[in-house]
Amino acid sequence: FIAAKAKEKNIRLSVSCDPHIPKVKADATRLTQALANYCSNAVKFTEPGGQVIVTTTVSEDGEVAVRIRDTGVGMDSDDLKMALELFRQTAAGRKAGGTGLGLPLTKALTEANRARFAIKSERGRGTLVEIIFPANRVLVS
Repeated sequence: FIAAKAKEKNIRLSVSCDPHIPKVKADATRLTQALANYCSNAVKFTEPGGQVIVTTTVSEDGEVAVRIRDTGVGMDSDDLKMALELFRQTAAGRKAGGTGLGLPLTKALTEANRARFAIKSERGRGTLVEIIFPANRVLVS
């Protein structure tokens, strides 16, 4: 669905996940829902010709991170604060037909999996969402 929407909007979707990334302790269904929502938002708020990049990494201290970066409309600090509140929407969110639930609920799904949620955004330059699993949630293979 997400790849098809990106193609429809002429957005380049790149997925570069390390094939040797360790597995993490998580509810696969809920984690998949969270990742799908983050990626869907990235495509939704990126203009045609833009880009969405999904990557994975392992830090030196053993944390595993999934990053979703886009070149979309981005948000300033006030919009970012609003977007993380239930039933609140930014102007871009209203225009896109959102409900004001997606980001707060997806953040909750991330945290329910004992992962950290981080978001950085800059108006006109895009957004970076990170799901970070601490080393104690990473399975040793």
